[in-house]
Amino acid sequence: MTTPYRIIIWSPGDMGGRALKTALTSPLFDVVGVKVFSPYKHGVDIGELVGLPATGIKATTRKEEILALDADCVIHTPTTPALLEGADADVVDLLASGKNVVSGASYHNPSMHNWLSESQPALSVLRTVGNMKVTGDVFGPKEKQALAALKQIMRAIDSSPGQRLHPILEKLANKIVDRVLPRRLDGDKFQRACLTGGSSLFGTGLHPGVMVEQVLLRLASLMDHVEQVHFLEVGDLSAAPDGMWGGLESLGYGMPLESVDSNHAIALMQHFYFNAVLGNVAHQLYGIGPERIRVERHVYACPARVEIVAGGTVIKPGTVGAIHMTYRGYIDDKLFMTNEECWHVGGGNAHLGPDHPDSLAGGHLITLEGKPGRITLRSEPEDDSFEADWSAVTDISVKAILDSIPAVCAAAPGVVTPDLAPRFRLEEA
Repeated sequence: MTTPYRIIIWSPGDMGGRALKTALTSPLFDVVGVKVFSPYKHGVDIGELVGLPATGIKATTRKEEILALDADCVIHTPTTPALLEGADADVVDLLASGKNVVSGASYHNPSMHNWLSESQPALSVLRTVGNMKVTGDVFGPKEKQALAALKQIMRAIDSSPGQRLHPILEKLANKIVDRVLPRRLDGDKFQRACLTGGSSLFGTGLHPGVMVEQVLLRLASLMDHVEQVHFLEVGDLSAAPDGMWGGLESLGYGMPLESVDSNHAIALMQHFYFNAVLGNVAHQLYGIGPERIRVERHVYACPARVEIVAGGTVIKPGTVGAIHMTYRGYIDDKLFMTNEECWHVGGGNAHLGPDHPDSLAGGHLITLEGKPGRITLRSEPEDDSFEADWSAVTDISVKAILDSIPAVCAAAPGVVTPDLAPRFRLEEA
């Protein structure tokens, strides 16, 4: 396949918009379509969407128009809540139509099960959703009322009288749950769609993507044996776009401390991503499949120490100023990896433990324990020179997506992962 690659942008928000702008100014890509979700963007020239000159190509809200286009690859960057609204079905249709898909939102390891997988019992899914804590405006009033009603219904179902009816209720729930809350498709559905369309699927970004699947696992190749892995990401969200994941209040920031725990929406949504991370590490290091992997999450809020105004959100002392998320992966009952995310808003509200990066701006810490010893890598900006600029995170993710397109387009049909094998080239004289 030769350049330029004919590409489609699916959902040009923060990340997709940056990908669109980069692709429109690059000789490597020819943007042939853009799928938008706002009716106000339908029919708008795709160049004008990102402040560039008109291209003559109009954005569309119509999925069928996108499926009909001749394209090599779709850059898939929907919002995180879209993963609860049937995004998997869209990706299957794109793959079956013959288009490769590179996603910054999911599919880092489609074989990994999670709390919303279609293999999960319907009542289990409804129980998890009914217990989900929601803040901010990522869900509207109707959705919040439905969640409150579902919580009461599940309490009745799980009561002593209701438990006797579980077999019958499970059958009824199976018939209706996917109409209301589509369960995430199992990996074989994506593989079959790839084979049908002769296409490939790849998920990437900063994390998941570059930091663990490429940096950490390449470091692991220096060791004879890895016993356990620890990955820590610390970040300041004070400069994050107002609408990211529904806004800071939807993530829990600025809310009472009791609003955020392991059942908060952010904890459940991030489970999708970090399940995949843990699954990739288990597969690469130990050859273990998802059937033996168990992931536990523990999420808690930390109080803000100083008042911060971030975009349209005011975070007062005593409300949620930092959120610490831990996802532990077990092979059977043996802990093999801990993935921690500690996100704060404003340096004055940083929640830094003794093993965290020293910078208030954040950073990454990778630790591998095994034989012949330990490897540690620290990545952290200097506080004095740091400017809270979320674009750096987006730029790295977009670069990872765009850089992967040639290899994904050239790959054999199926779900693909990074090639960590040693590669060499002949040096020309």
